[in-house]
Amino acid sequence: MLTLDPRTTVVAGDWHGTTRWAASVISFVGSRGARTILHLGDYGFTFEARFVGAVEQALAEYDMQLLFVRGNHDDTGYLEQLDRDGEGCGIVSSRVRHLRDGQRLTVGDEVAVALGGAASIDRSHRVPGDSWWADEITPQAAIDRAITDGPAQIVLAHDCPAGVELPLDPRFEAYYEDTDPGVLDYCTANRLRLWEVATALTPRLWLHGHYHCLNQGRLRHDDGTESTVIGLDCDGTARERNLVWFGEAA
Repeated sequence: MLTLDPRTTVVAGDWHGTTRWAASVISFVGSRGARTILHLGDYGFTFEARFVGAVEQALAEYDMQLLFVRGNHDDTGYLEQLDRDGEGCGIVSSRVRHLRDGQRLTVGDEVAVALGGAASIDRSHRVPGDSWWADEITPQAAIDRAITDGPAQIVLAHDCPAGVELPLDPRFEAYYEDTDPGVLDYCTANRLRLWEVATALTPRLWLHGHYHCLNQGRLRHDDGTESTVIGLDCDGTARERNLVWFGEAA
């Protein structure tokens, strides 16, 4: 199982394959002592060679690695054809690995589970197989595996579980529901799947991206415990909204 040092680990939200942003963030955190970036999905989009090469070069400058979960805007066909390393991660380049849905790692002395995928509220405005992938949501098999594999203190996800309030504009939701009836139920269904994981594992920390906003909430469980849920903003905003040092999130 992969083991990370929480003191040198940074968590990042969506980058959408934006080369300049990615290189800038890597340089910023690398010069401040980071050695691992845990990325919460919508990382590489279509994984263009320019983006992959620039990230590899920036990471090499600081002897860093990057591990990412799958976002709804990450090409699933590309990820499925990747060769796997000894831990079962998809090999994008020598310093970049894809964490499979349901895969586990340790951060310090805590267990973390990766759960990629989410629903695209704008699916009707995208091109299947080019900018939208029909298997974008979190697979039920990954939900079942995460629960069956037992306790985990941390969840690294792209989506946020149901039960956590998000600062979303209702006009935005209404627009897409009008153009694609049923899409809000589609989005909610994925969050309910993740709620199953949160309820079963009661992790102390859930980290996610997807909504392009910085947000922190709490999910209360029947046993009296709570999960802190932190959502990160995306590329093109401010670095302090797109990033959090793991020790600060914890």
